Amino acid sequence: MTNEPSARLIEQRVRNRIYEILESLADCDAGVDLIGINGYFHLFDDFLHHPSIESGMSVLSKDERAIVLEIADFLEAACAATPDFTRAEFIESGWPRQIAPKARDARTLFLRRGLFSEEFDESEPGQPIVLSAGR
Repeated sequence: MTNEPSARLIEQRVRNRIYEILESLADCDAGVDLIGINGYFHLFDDFLHHPSIESGMSVLSKDERAIVLEIADFLEAACAATPDFTRAEFIESGWPRQIAPKARDARTLFLRRGLFSEEFDESEPGQPIVLSAGR
């Protein structure tokens, strides 16, 4: 019998996946090489449009949400400015060098709180949620 993860645990995992994608975006041109052009644009977008993030009800702090939305705007602008580009053309455009500093800032912001558990619900990273005996 498999236990389904709680909504909270799913949110924690989504935040952790966003952090991992920020790692690639922060790596500038090497990040493009690591995850490819499609991954560079679409992996972040896939997690960012999670309903809880759009509504502001995720485990992201207010500042974390603001910075990831700002990065999403950068990525959207980069995609619109360089349609039908090759990897080399995209790197040459300078967009990865413009996005990387903001991704590094976001990564630092995420690490101030730390990463959440992938296995159990936490109120904050490293602080498990304790259920009362009456539940």
